Amino acid sequence: PAVAELTLGLIMDLLRKISVQNNQLKIGTWNKRMGSLLTGKTLGLIGLGTIAKKLVEISQGFDLKYLAHDIQQDKGFKKKYNIKYCKLNELLSSSDVVSIHLSLSKETKNIIGCDALKKMKQDAILINTSRGEVIDEKALVEALDLVQISGAGLDVYREEPYKGPLLHYENVITTPHIGAYAKEIRM
Repeated sequence: PAVAELTLGLIMDLLRKISVQNNQLKIGTWNKRMGSLLTGKTLGLIGLGTIAKKLVEISQGFDLKYLAHDIQQDKGFKKKYNIKYCKLNELLSSSDVVSIHLSLSKETKNIIGCDALKKMKQDAILINTSRGEVIDEKALVEALDLVQISGAGLDVYREEPYKGPLLHYENVITTPHIGAYAKEIRM
């Protein structure tokens, strides 16, 4: 549950611009920025394993539409939570939030590159709490510079501790690989 809860927190932070507005207020700037609701959005899950399934369970109150891309399909879970399995391109182009939940393999390394990012909606956000190597960081930086996506929430990186360019974007929330770092599961 810890990684799923962090994922939900990153989504909420980005959509409502919580960290951005907190940082502005702390430096004395009272400047309200319009955020977006999560309610009614489409959540695309790249990988529908244990963590992504927990995310679906804990996000039920938001009236979300769920899309999933996974090589294995859990028909019982699909039916219970009204999940639509689809190809990656459809998930990317149809989702308001794209959340990655993959193991690292040669098939998943850089699965989110220039082409994938170009398929996403301009107001979509990307969340990665799985493995840093699944995203091509240079492609993500370019997508952010070109405003091809709205923002990103990242807990994992190719190289940790992370000191790269994504730390300088207001619309990128970064955490230091704390997904499973919750006292309730570490005791």
